[in-house]
Amino acid sequence: MKAVLTLVVLVVVCGGIFALGTLKQKATDKPILNVAEDVALTVNVSQPERGEITRLVQAPGDVEAVLEVDVSSEIVAKIVEMPIEEGDFVKAGDLLCRLDDSRLRAEVESGEARLAQLQAAIVQAQADEEKADRELSWQYGLYESEATSEVEIRDYRTRRDIMRAIVKQRKYELVQAEAVLRRLNEDLLKAVIRSPISGVIAKLAAKQGEVVVTGTMNNAGTVIMTISDLSRMQVRTRVDEIDIPHVTRGQIARVYLQADQNKPVPARVMRVASKGTKPVGRDVVTFETLLEVLSHDPRIKPGMSANVEIEVAKETNAITIPVEAVVHRMRKELPEQVVTDFDAKQAQLDLSERAKQAQYIKVVYIMKDEAAEVRLVDTGIADTRRVEVRDGIDLGDTVIVGPYRSLDQLKAGKKIALSDEAKKEAEKGKAAKIEKLTDDDKTEMNQEPEKVEKAASANPTP
Repeated sequence: MKAVLTLVVLVVVCGGIFALGTLKQKATDKPILNVAEDVALTVNVSQPERGEITRLVQAPGDVEAVLEVDVSSEIVAKIVEMPIEEGDFVKAGDLLCRLDDSRLRAEVESGEARLAQLQAAIVQAQADEEKADRELSWQYGLYESEATSEVEIRDYRTRRDIMRAIVKQRKYELVQAEAVLRRLNEDLLKAVIRSPISGVIAKLAAKQGEVVVTGTMNNAGTVIMTISDLSRMQVRTRVDEIDIPHVTRGQIARVYLQADQNKPVPARVMRVASKGTKPVGRDVVTFETLLEVLSHDPRIKPGMSANVEIEVAKETNAITIPVEAVVHRMRKELPEQVVTDFDAKQAQLDLSERAKQAQYIKVVYIMKDEAAEVRLVDTGIADTRRVEVRDGIDLGDTVIVGPYRSLDQLKAGKKIALSDEAKKEAEKGKAAKIEKLTDDDKTEMNQEPEKVEKAASANPTP
């Protein structure tokens, strides 16, 4: 019995609410009880603009000289003279430092003596060879007169062959001694270190009186100094793998030094690495990219940190809207006509039905008659603030750009309204917007020039 009474009460209450909903006020012709009235969303709007847009790729980097040389010693010796200091400019061939060459000079004298000794030994060996030839000839004469035996002739022939071998041995030793002497003389020349290039002494790592050593497999050796040619500078950057497909040789770039972020330095892409690297402890793959600095700005020093911007794409006459206006919606959240148009544009793609249902569609909402209208858009390049729209938006449209909460709730046909602050900003910007419109833009809006002001009033832009 209680259940029946409860059901009757619910039916009566629902019927009463429905009846009140059908009743309307005589003065306003609005329902007395509006249970499901659609509350307008407060939104911010913007007007599409025609102008230049550039896509930039940003990356960190380090400034360095295109030509930089580490000067090391090729011999082990002590520095006895160093007439230059850090920061000095040197020309190719100028004296950088002089090493102690007393040991090398002694070795050269010993090598020269060894060479003279071998030359004398060759003369002696050749004389012994001639004597052995004479004795062998004398034995042949005796053998013909049967005054000697065949064994004696063989012994003299063997002695002659030994003398010839000794002569060859002494000559080979002479060649070896000459090679050793040449190496010693070259090492003696290496005791005087001269500049291989013209440039500035960027770093001086050794001092007069220190002993420098040569490099080995496990030891890099002593770097005496570093010379940098400051006439040509470059920036070595690390571009993310997402952006590297857009970076090519010859693209224009700008270098922002940490010391002065307000005055960029012009640059150009010289080389892009064909293989990426992954820094230790990070999962991001980067590609080394070299940029040539196109300025002789004295602010640029080797070793400086910098940020670079590379212009990878540019449009000079593009229709652009704020990037926050472009949203992604699931197929089921959009009108059927928008989905049909999207599928028609994607007809060349071979996708399964399941993949199609999982696709997000890129759309823009515009304000029309105080309601939201969804538009399928084809976007192009973008920068940090605006994105190019190739199709789907006209200059006369009013694009909804936020706030994010309102954009998330927007659907086709949803009632929308501008906030009071947005309306005030729209009135201020209306006059400026009319001045920016060109004759081509007015034609594209299908309006006469004298009607532009009326259009701007109808579609205010904050």
